[in-house]
Amino acid sequence: METILIIGAGQAGGRAAETLRAQGFDGSIVLAGDEQHRPYERPALSKTMLTAIDDNDCFDAWLHSSDFYETSNIDWIADSVELLDVMHRTATFRSGRSVRFDKCLITTGGRARRLPGTPDSRHVFTLRTLQDAMRVRERMAGARSVAVIGGGFLGLEFAASARARGIDVTVVEAAEQLLGRALPREFSQRLRAKHEQNGVRFMLGAKLISTTEEAGGVNLRFEGNTSERFDFVVVAIGQEPNESLARASGLETGNGIHVDAHCETSVAGFYAAGDCANFPFGASGRRLRLESWQNAQDQAIVAARNMLGESVEYRPNPWFWTDQYDWNVQMLGMLDGPMDQWIERRTSIDKTLLMGLRDNAIAYALAVNNGGELRAIRRFVEQATQVDPEALADPSVKLRQLERQAHS
Repeated sequence: METILIIGAGQAGGRAAETLRAQGFDGSIVLAGDEQHRPYERPALSKTMLTAIDDNDCFDAWLHSSDFYETSNIDWIADSVELLDVMHRTATFRSGRSVRFDKCLITTGGRARRLPGTPDSRHVFTLRTLQDAMRVRERMAGARSVAVIGGGFLGLEFAASARARGIDVTVVEAAEQLLGRALPREFSQRLRAKHEQNGVRFMLGAKLISTTEEAGGVNLRFEGNTSERFDFVVVAIGQEPNESLARASGLETGNGIHVDAHCETSVAGFYAAGDCANFPFGASGRRLRLESWQNAQDQAIVAARNMLGESVEYRPNPWFWTDQYDWNVQMLGMLDGPMDQWIERRTSIDKTLLMGLRDNAIAYALAVNNGGELRAIRRFVEQATQVDPEALADPSVKLRQLERQAHS
């Protein structure tokens, strides 16, 4: 009987195991991860997990029911693989257990970056795992102030959650603009204003020199010899791919595990998906690693199908989302260069659709509380549909009407 080993029991690993069974694979599936919790979705960790009132009801983002793995005959192991023998196709676990397999999918995800040169402190946290979120939630109780190091999506989501709990928030960002590589400048400024209206203070262009424990909190010292004390600190400066096991096993790596369009690595029979996978993207084939809910989900499904003998290429149209205060922000496409022009369909101050055009085709779109129109725009982006910019900016003109006109 064939055995498929999945290393990494997060969203990608769990979804791949589910797909294998759904596609009719009746062999053995071993799903191994180094967390003691069954697979879950991470977006809730910076949002509802931190704002829920009841400690006993603060997390419900499990990927599957508690009995799914047993009823699906999936061997879920809460143990980490320490050695992967590519030639003999065996995996040795930290506990000493070993597994012989026929094919392997690596979905080891990533780990939170830490502040370089910063000593361990009971008042400095990262926010990557369920255990991290539980510790942060506990520390938020009774806290009056927090510094968030990093003004990316995770840091801003945490800032919104902390403000919902009445905590004074200061966001420290080394760049002069929030999310400069991910958002159009104009919307970045809007998002900053939204946070400031909700009481968040920003220190942009700030260079952190050191952190020291002080009087039940943390003292941050900045360039210019200024310092401030906070009850605790959350570090949200991105993540690094967990690629060391793959690299030690002889797989090609570099900013993630290198895979082809079918999610197969440099060694036949070994696949990778999710945050740890570096894949060829778009017509140019440039290498890219995506950290998103959509990528973990969709790439894992493609990898699982190809492990069963299909020939499906992973060609994503990247989609990201974030919830901050009463804004649901969704982004479609990659902001990977200048746009010819920007068009906005604005229904109200809290409902809009912002689009970047190249050659009169939509290359990027951002929606605030407007997921319906973003879904309609997806077809325009995927097909590089030529549009009339003036009509596109008019919210009274239906997108379906524009699509019919473009193809008439």
